[in-house]
Amino acid sequence: MGRARTTLIVAVAAQAAVSIVQFGMPAIEPQIRSHLQIGPAGFGAVFAAIGLGSAMVLIPVGILVDRFGARPVLFGGALLNAAGYLAAASTSNAWAFAGGVFLAGVGSAAVPVAGMSSLIRAFPPEKRGIVLGWRQLAVPMGGTIGAIMLPLLAHAGGVRLALLCAAAATTITTAWFAVLSRGEGGTAGKLSLDGVLTAPGMRPLLCVALLYAFPLSAALTYLVPAARSAGQTAALAGIAFTVLNLSAAASRLVWGRLADRHGGTRRTRVLATSGSLTTVAALLAPAAMSFGPVTALVVVLGLGFGAFGFNGVLYVTAGELVGADRAARAVGVASTVVFGATSLAAPLAGLVAEHLGYDAMWLFAAVSAAGGVAVAARVLPRARRAGQVAAAAQA
Repeated sequence: MGRARTTLIVAVAAQAAVSIVQFGMPAIEPQIRSHLQIGPAGFGAVFAAIGLGSAMVLIPVGILVDRFGARPVLFGGALLNAAGYLAAASTSNAWAFAGGVFLAGVGSAAVPVAGMSSLIRAFPPEKRGIVLGWRQLAVPMGGTIGAIMLPLLAHAGGVRLALLCAAAATTITTAWFAVLSRGEGGTAGKLSLDGVLTAPGMRPLLCVALLYAFPLSAALTYLVPAARSAGQTAALAGIAFTVLNLSAAASRLVWGRLADRHGGTRRTRVLATSGSLTTVAALLAPAAMSFGPVTALVVVLGLGFGAFGFNGVLYVTAGELVGADRAARAVGVASTVVFGATSLAAPLAGLVAEHLGYDAMWLFAAVSAAGGVAVAARVLPRARRAGQVAAAAQA
C-alpha cells in the first residue's frame, strides 16, 4: 500500500474518531442530563461547547500546520483532546464538563485541517476530489458509530466510560496520523493568513459557502417538522431524515469524483451543479411533501445530494487557490465560514418557518442556493481567470 493511500485511510479513521462525540453525543443525551443534573437547554449548551471549541481555532490551526507542519500540530491536538475528555469524564459539574469537551473540541480541530492539507499534498489534482469526498464521508460515519456505540458504553459504565473510550479512540488515531504526517508542510514562513483572503477567487468561493449554508441548515434541522407539517406520518418523517443523511454521505463521493474529471478543472462547475440540484429540490419540496411518501422521498434524496455534497469540493478548491504551502490555512478559513454560516442559518431558518411557514423556508432555501449557483458559475470562474492572467503577466 502506497504512502498516499495509507495517509487517506488514517485521515478517515482520525476524522471518524473525532466525529464520534462531536456528532454522536445526542445519542446519550438522557444519560448526560442525568449525570450532570441539567435540563434540555443545559444539554444544548454542553453539546454546543465541543463544536464551538473547534470552530474558534480552525484558522489558527491552519496557520500552524502551514508554518510548522502537520506532525507537531496533530500531536498537540491529541494531547488536548485526551486532556479535555479526561477532564469531562472526571466531573459531574456541568460547567466543568462543558469546559472539558470545549478543550477536546479545540484539540479535535487539528484533525480536519491537517487531514485535508495532507491529502492535498499527497494526491494529484485529478484525484483530490474523490479523496476529499472519502475524508468528508468520515464525518457522518463517525456520527453513526457514536450513535450506536455511545449508548452501549453509557449503559455499561455510564457517561465516564463513554468519554474515556472516545478519548482513547481520538488520541490513538490522531497520534497515528501525526506519525504518518512527518515532514509535511512547514514551508510557509508567516504566522498569519498570508494573503489567503485576497487570493484570486477566494472571496467568491467563501460567498458560495455562505449562500449554500441556508438550504443545508434548513434541510438538516427542520426536515422532520416540515414533513410532519405537510401531513406525513412520524415514521415517514424519520425515514426521510435517514434518507437525507445517506444521500448526503453518498453525495460527497459522487461530487468528488465528478470534480476530478478533466484533471480537476471542473470544480466550479460541480459546485454550480450541486447548487442547481438544491435549488430545484427546495422549490419542489412543499408540493412533493404534500403529495405522498414517494414524491417526498425523491425530493429529500435531491436535497441530500445537492445541499450536503459541496463541502469536500469547496475545501479542495480553497486549498488549490492558494497553493500547497498555504493550503491548511485556506482550508481553515473555508471550514470556519461553512461551520459559522450553517450555525447561524439554523436559527434564521427556524424564524422563517415560525413566522412564515415551512413553505416559505423552502423558498428562501431555493433563493439562497440559486444565489450560490450564480456566484459559482459566473463570478468565481472570472476571478480565477483574472488571477491566472495576472500571475502569467508577473512571470
